[in-house]
Amino acid sequence: MPGKVDVVIVGAGIAALALAIELQKKGISTILLERQKSPEGIPRGLTFQPNGLAVLERLGALGRAREVGSASQILEVKSWEGEVLLEADYSLLDHPQNYLLTANATELERLLVYVAEQAGSQVLWGASFQEILLNAGRAEGVVYESEGVRDEIRAPVVVGADGPQSHVRTSLGVEVKTKKYPDSFLVGLVGPVPGLEGRARQYQHPGKMLGIMPSGPEATYLFHCVGPRSFDSVKKEGLASFREEVVQAAPEMAEAFTGVEAWTKMAYFTPSFIQVNKWVGNGIALLGDSAHTFHPHAGQGVNLALEDAVVLAEVIEKCKIAGDFSQTALLEYQTQRKVRADVIGKHANYTVTYALSDNWLIKRLNKRALHKLNKDKKLQKKALEITAGIFEKKPGLVTLAKIGGILP
Repeated sequence: MPGKVDVVIVGAGIAALALAIELQKKGISTILLERQKSPEGIPRGLTFQPNGLAVLERLGALGRAREVGSASQILEVKSWEGEVLLEADYSLLDHPQNYLLTANATELERLLVYVAEQAGSQVLWGASFQEILLNAGRAEGVVYESEGVRDEIRAPVVVGADGPQSHVRTSLGVEVKTKKYPDSFLVGLVGPVPGLEGRARQYQHPGKMLGIMPSGPEATYLFHCVGPRSFDSVKKEGLASFREEVVQAAPEMAEAFTGVEAWTKMAYFTPSFIQVNKWVGNGIALLGDSAHTFHPHAGQGVNLALEDAVVLAEVIEKCKIAGDFSQTALLEYQTQRKVRADVIGKHANYTVTYALSDNWLIKRLNKRALHKLNKDKKLQKKALEITAGIFEKKPGLVTLAKIGGILP
């Protein structure tokens, strides 16, 4: 294990691995610390939008991602009663990857670990971050623990890619605003669903949401809003009850639960909207969920993080050439990326409030907005550019009000 590298990355998720690959291509040495003991985890789906797909192509991973996943050009939104409210057509977008791609996240992580290691990076599994080594307020590396033994790695840059409860972010001492949503979700991979070729589907109802996304030839990614119920209470009701709940909205899911016999194939989480006022310090940068966390309704968390990784790698390269890893030098990364995170985070918060609200006026506006987007392809394209993360400039209030059905 090297005692010194250019960049130490805390966490080995998809965005962290993308950063390591980009840095290694630039001749900047990296090591990733990951508290999990292997890349194996609960099988789960992950949906990539056009902006994230462009980064996967840059990393040389898009071909394999398409092999293990499923592309969808239509995102269909239905009411709980089966009425089609919107067919969002990604082919309207002027982008090389004008589609969604849903794949098994574990497969993609394994692939990126391989690419990162082939590029010369190292992943230290079972390594728990303890603290940042500081000298006169500047990061000089980290202390970590592995198998009960503490050790350190010296590096002029420490990147916190350790999730929404980031310990690196805590060390940075930044201001964090957290909005925890009242509704929780169950997600997992189930069997294939006939008739979903080339399209993903979402059902909406006040307080309810169900998404079914084809994820490879033999799997479907399922995410289902269970409201304020805890995981324990849902498990107590039983898998058969959960299946009935899903099939009530989506009869096409009846056979997809064949072979799902245990809750170990399902994960439970409560979404949060986390806004961080400062992404960088002296020799420190935050990446992915450490810097921003959105409601998954936006489908942008991992995609925006992949784009962030590319920009952060470019900024770190400039810093290395200049021999300056100060907060001022690293600030270019935040300046380039934070505005996009703010736009997408607010858009996600806005749209999920519409989708799940039981308020009669908001329900009416939501339905009106979806019908309007279905008819007005020009407006639908503007809305999709935000969802797909490929908008060129921050959308104005009038445009957002039209998308939301508030203005005609």
